[in-house]
Amino acid sequence: MGFLKWHKRDHNAALRGMMMLTLEERGAYNTILDLIYAHDGALEDTPREICHALNCNIRTWRRIKVRLLELGKLYVHAGCLRNQRADDEIRNGQSLVKLSQNKARKRWATYNEIKALGDAAAMLTTTTKKESLSANVVPLSTQRAPDKKK
Repeated sequence: MGFLKWHKRDHNAALRGMMMLTLEERGAYNTILDLIYAHDGALEDTPREICHALNCNIRTWRRIKVRLLELGKLYVHAGCLRNQRADDEIRNGQSLVKLSQNKARKRWATYNEIKALGDAAAMLTTTTKKESLSANVVPLSTQRAPDKKK
C-alpha cells in the first residue's frame, strides 16, 4: 500500500479548514485524506471503491465530492483524487525516509569497514604466552637498585 506509515497533522489547521463542512462532509473528507495518505498521495477516483470505504451510496459520495472539489479541499489529477497539503507532506516524508536510509547504509558501511580491519589485525601472527614472558625477563645482575635519598 503506502510508503509512509504515518504523517504529521496540524489539528488547529484541520479544524480551521473544516469549519465550513457539515458533519457528513467532515467524516468523508477525513476518510478520503486517510486513503490519500495510504496510497502515497494519489487515490484512484473509483466511486465504487470509495463508496465502499465511506460506507455510503454513490449519490451521497457524488454530492460530497462535488462540494469538496468546489471548496478546493480535493482536486483530480490523472484520474486520482489528491490534496495539496498531502502532496507536500508525502514529499517531505519520503525525503526524510530516504535520508534516514542513506544514513543507515553509511553507518553499516563504516561498521563493516572497521570490522574488516579488526578481523585483519586478528590474523597477524602473535607470540605465545611463553615467548612474550621470556622476552621481558631482565637478569637481576643488570638491574640497578633505586637510589635512596637521606
